[in-house]
Amino acid sequence: MQTSVSTCDHPAPSRDQETRHILASAWWVLERSRFRSLKVRQVLAASSTSASNFYRRFPSKAHLLLALLEDEVQLVESQLRSRIDPDAPVAVQLEVWLRYNIGILFNQNRVQRTRLFLDQDLTELLPDQVAALCRIGDRHLAEIIRRGTSRGELADSDPHEAAMLVGNLVRGLITSGSSATTSDENDLVAQVLNFILRALGPA
Repeated sequence: MQTSVSTCDHPAPSRDQETRHILASAWWVLERSRFRSLKVRQVLAASSTSASNFYRRFPSKAHLLLALLEDEVQLVESQLRSRIDPDAPVAVQLEVWLRYNIGILFNQNRVQRTRLFLDQDLTELLPDQVAALCRIGDRHLAEIIRRGTSRGELADSDPHEAAMLVGNLVRGLITSGSSATTSDENDLVAQVLNFILRALGPA
């Protein structure tokens, strides 16, 4: 399970050296605080950069969080691909995907890390960009559903729409901090998996 990840584990999009340095410093600040807070002044101090230099690259804290979220989405994609066997039964692939994501609820470090990106300023100021990153995050799930459909293990459906609905369901659990009707991770994974299989399973 992911708990604390070094900044070197975050694959970065194409960025100039100073931007990468600021982002590496931001990850360091977050890891030091156990993902409980992120303040621009802390990032400025950690990166030894000026406010003018910082704001040329990140007009607001929300823009900094968006860049960090881009890193996080790429990291999650990489970790899921290493865990999910595309040749396994689709129900098994879905269970692995759910266990990775629902596991956030049962790991305090991962909860704090994930809720960082639910920051109200970020979601209100840059809603389209956040939604686009969520769609990227659902891409791996859409691939699983597409494989299930092609094998006849799942009913024919739009894999992107189905992935979005399942993704929203799981994100809703994380956002609310709810473990639904159980405090046991295995039970919750089983409940959600059964629901998905009933919804997407063969007619």
